[in-house]
Amino acid sequence: MTPTFPPPPVGFDEKLLEQLAQHNTLQQMWLSGYLYGIASRAGQSAPVVSVEAPAPAGATPIAPVAALPQVAILYGSQTGNSKKVAHQLSTKVKERGFQALVADLNDYPTKNLKSEKIVLLVISTQGEGEPPIAAEEFYKWLNGPRAPQLEGLQFSVCALGDRSYVQFCQTGKDMDARLEALGAKRLSNRVDCDVDFEDAVEGWFTEVLQKLPAPAAAPVAVATNGALSNGHAVLSPVAKIATTSYDRKKPFAAPVLEKIQLNGRGSQKETWHLELSLEGSGLTFEPGDSLGIYATNPEPLVKEVLYTAMLNGNKVLTFNGKEDEFRHILLRDVELSVLTREVVENYANWTNNTKLKSLLEDNTALKNFLWGRNVADLLREFPAALSEATLLGFLRKMPPRSYSIASSLLAHPDEVHLTVAAVRYDFNGRPHQGVASTFLADRIKAGETVPVFVEHNEYFKLPADDATDIIMVGPGTGVAPFRAFVEERSERSASGKNWLFFGNPHFETDFLYQIEWLNHLKRGTLDRLDVAFSRDQQDKIYVQNRLAERSRLIFERLENGAHFYVCGDKNRMASDVQQVVTQIIAKESAKGDEYAAEYLKNLKKQRRYLEDVY
Repeated sequence: MTPTFPPPPVGFDEKLLEQLAQHNTLQQMWLSGYLYGIASRAGQSAPVVSVEAPAPAGATPIAPVAALPQVAILYGSQTGNSKKVAHQLSTKVKERGFQALVADLNDYPTKNLKSEKIVLLVISTQGEGEPPIAAEEFYKWLNGPRAPQLEGLQFSVCALGDRSYVQFCQTGKDMDARLEALGAKRLSNRVDCDVDFEDAVEGWFTEVLQKLPAPAAAPVAVATNGALSNGHAVLSPVAKIATTSYDRKKPFAAPVLEKIQLNGRGSQKETWHLELSLEGSGLTFEPGDSLGIYATNPEPLVKEVLYTAMLNGNKVLTFNGKEDEFRHILLRDVELSVLTREVVENYANWTNNTKLKSLLEDNTALKNFLWGRNVADLLREFPAALSEATLLGFLRKMPPRSYSIASSLLAHPDEVHLTVAAVRYDFNGRPHQGVASTFLADRIKAGETVPVFVEHNEYFKLPADDATDIIMVGPGTGVAPFRAFVEERSERSASGKNWLFFGNPHFETDFLYQIEWLNHLKRGTLDRLDVAFSRDQQDKIYVQNRLAERSRLIFERLENGAHFYVCGDKNRMASDVQQVVTQIIAKESAKGDEYAAEYLKNLKKQRRYLEDVY
């Protein structure tokens, strides 16, 4: 019997369609994917084509293709790295003969977890042990009383994090332990990944794929991105990830076009505007994305480490497969400016230092100890005789630093702009400095190059609809992505209103991009500008105070669909802003705190309340 098809697209050769339908199972599966693509472009639901081929006369009928076992790949992402890993794993899982369900934890129905057989979880950690915003509700549910027993589930967790935080990969650790407590069985051990996660992720892929049970019947390879389900070819969407020859492992040497200090004379802050060329790189970005920077350590810090540890900087060692002088390795390849739990733990175990070991047992005490200290501080306070090779074995590979991009490609083709605050402070009577910020401020001049790559942020994005209003809260260098937002919307002639809240200590010296904002106001590409200069009067005024003063209008715009963005300090500013927004909703709705909390939760779930905080 000839399969029945939905009406073909206009202009399609029906006779050709029928001929294709008469071919073998592989041909029909290809056809299903082709029709799906046509329907998707037209905004229609995808047609489904049976893969049961008609049997020739006298031949044994071909049995329908059995449904393949499903692997649920769930991710919780703040910037998009977890999403990227999840989709990469999906491709590999399909190659092993499984269906792959890829789902954002923000959208995944929690009731479905009990019916899953295999779950592979990719989850990032934000700051000190917190889940990404998109995974907050799932995390609370999983750790709450409504989570079901999961005896029939096999799972594995890939945790993404940053070792500079005491509670490194804590969200992944929490979810791993909780799934086990609910009765689920580990398919493979959890892997904890630092900011350079690619190699660790590949190792996890290998182990997971080896542990997956073999499907009952291996599938026929098909020329689609789809999986087989109930004897039908179904095309599942896969996120498009931009490709370029330059990435984290192979950064682009971007020439510095211009450096401008934004603060006026007498300011206690030091903020730099940098313009870099991307010409010839093929690198692209959208407002909300970040630029990764590979910096070098300050030479005074390298000298201090060599002096304190009494080590030979001229000694030639092999590190990462290359021979180089020890001082050059310290300068370029390892982290010296930031002290991490792992470094302290390695050093404590090697020296058998009881004081350091006791610090490791108390997260609060350890966090206080790590703050402001660098590797030289550790060597100075807990001296020990060690070799060059031993020290390298303790240290963390130099991670890139990320900065919010402060420009639009539409406004500045082949360029990327940054807004960077130079970090300098005294600790224990000695000067200290941030590695990347002072690299850009002091050690790189116009005309020189900086190793860069683009980090795409899947969530901190402008609304798809240019008619949507936006409210932006960005004090200090937190204003950087909003410069890109306003430039982009200006170039696109977006009709949505743009409202910026900016704060800094002083009007005269710290009003970053003042002339640009005033010009945007004149042109109407900035609808409102509210500023808070905290030290210009006796009572300190911050952006959250300005938000409270504009309570009614903010709520009106939220009710009309506005998107709300926050960028900057996480621990103080961002939490205070969220508290004020909740108070605004409670007040202006006249429905109380409980309603306001639910309202804000829904804003986050709809990705209308978005944070880029650090």
